[in-house]
Amino acid sequence: MLTLIYPALLWLGLEHGTAWLWLPLLLNIVLVPALDHLLGRWRADWRRPDSWLRWYFSPPVFWLYAIAQLAALLLALKAVGTRHLGAGEFFALASAAGIMTGTAGITAAHELIHRRGRAQRALGLGLLAMVSYMHFRIEHAYGHHRHVGTAEDPATARFGEGFPAFFMRSLVGGLRGAWRIECQRLHRRGESAGSPRNRMLHYLGIQTVIFLALFGFGGWVLAVWFLLQSFIAVHLLEAVNYVQHYGLLRERIGNGYEPLGPQHAWDADDAISGLLVFNLSRHAGHHLHVEQRCEDLRALPLAPRLPCSFFLMVFIALSPPLWRRLMDARVPRCAPQALQSRSLPDTGGVIA
Repeated sequence: MLTLIYPALLWLGLEHGTAWLWLPLLLNIVLVPALDHLLGRWRADWRRPDSWLRWYFSPPVFWLYAIAQLAALLLALKAVGTRHLGAGEFFALASAAGIMTGTAGITAAHELIHRRGRAQRALGLGLLAMVSYMHFRIEHAYGHHRHVGTAEDPATARFGEGFPAFFMRSLVGGLRGAWRIECQRLHRRGESAGSPRNRMLHYLGIQTVIFLALFGFGGWVLAVWFLLQSFIAVHLLEAVNYVQHYGLLRERIGNGYEPLGPQHAWDADDAISGLLVFNLSRHAGHHLHVEQRCEDLRALPLAPRLPCSFFLMVFIALSPPLWRRLMDARVPRCAPQALQSRSLPDTGGVIA
């Protein structure tokens, strides 16, 4: 139950004080990369029917993790509402919670919203509700997967684009894209954007109820803390998006783009990182085989590889000079991509 380490560390921080609340950050930027390096590339055959990894990625494990995350989040909210926290402890607690919900929580949600069962998709939406990012389900499934590697995708980082600029573009573009996708779906059914079947309005209603409930129970302090941990979690999600597609734009062919291939996503095959993010690091395979469950994804030999641990790359991305020094020379065909990224129009996530 490796992913349960995040709720457990949050609980330990609540029990033992501020210093313990920084353990999730230490885990992500030091311990996990060190274990990835020591264990080397993951070589287990994940396709074997008797593989323990099939149990690890089974629905009961996702439900168990979701319950543990919700319990830890409620304990943290109780602490914010009942203790007199200083500014440092307030932020440390939000950081520990945001790393939990942003590392394992959102990646679990990502896997679940791709699955066929309604209960599993609903659980994925529940995990996204814990980080105020429910529209991700629409934009990711119907926008990002369709337009990845093009100027129409706000979640594809351009060559030379720093993470701060990418973060704002992806944040705004993702919301706009999700709204347009939903309006187009309703238009095909002969309904308006104000239809009671508009999922974006459903999500807005759910998030509003959560916010008002938090405000009612604990005032602005509780509501602001919840939004802060949500922001940290979303920041991690967008950093993952940045890492996974940086500079890998598809070339223009007439009025369209070249077919999607393994060369349009950065792959990582690290042992511990892969388990903690439900195999999301094998990203090229995910885009080429969206219908495959995470336990069936394989590292693709033609996909470009990240130079070090997936978790470490996510944090390196937060430092644009260090990121560019490490990655720009590794981007395949970087010169044509750089020219292309400057010449294509930025549509801000508008869906054709």
